[in-house]
Amino acid sequence: MTAATLSAARSALLAVLGAVPAIGIVHSRERFASSEAEFRKLYQYTPDQAEDAFGTDPHIRGWYVRRTATTEVNANSRIMNEHRWLIRGYMAFKDSVESELIFDDLVERIRSAVRVDTTLGLPGLLGGSIESERGVQVASAGPVMFTGLLCHSAMLELSTRSWVDWRKA
Repeated sequence: MTAATLSAARSALLAVLGAVPAIGIVHSRERFASSEAEFRKLYQYTPDQAEDAFGTDPHIRGWYVRRTATTEVNANSRIMNEHRWLIRGYMAFKDSVESELIFDDLVERIRSAVRVDTTLGLPGLLGGSIESERGVQVASAGPVMFTGLLCHSAMLELSTRSWVDWRKA
C-alpha cells in the first residue's frame, strides 16, 4: 500500500516515527517560538520511565518532519508524485552518559522502523539495481547549538511515492 496524498504520506510517516521507542517529541512540521525558552519547551522530553542512560531526566529530544521537494511524472494516464522528506532531530549532549551513542542508536531505530513499514510506499521505491536508494538516508549528523544548548542533531531524508489518476484529479 502506498500513501495516496501528501497529507496521507505525512500522517503515515508521523505514525511510524511515533511508534519508535524513546523517540521523544515528534512534530508534524518545523516549529519555532518567539523566545528561546518557549522554543526549548517544544522539544523538552520527560520520559515516563528510564528508557536509556538519561533515566527520567527531562532533556531536549525531538524531531520535526518537513516536505522538501516533490517531483511529478506522468506515467500511463497516472501521475506519480515522489515526495522528499526531511526528518530533523535533536537530543541533548551529555558526555557522561555517552549521549552520542544513544542518539546514533535512536537514528538506527528510526531507519529500521521505516524499513519494515508498508504504509509509506517503500517497496515501490526499489530500483533495478542494488545501488538504488531505499528507506531513510542519513544526510548529516553532528553537534549543533539548539535552543541555546549543545545537542546532537541528524538530518534524515526519505522519499515516498503517491499515484494519482489525472483524469479523476
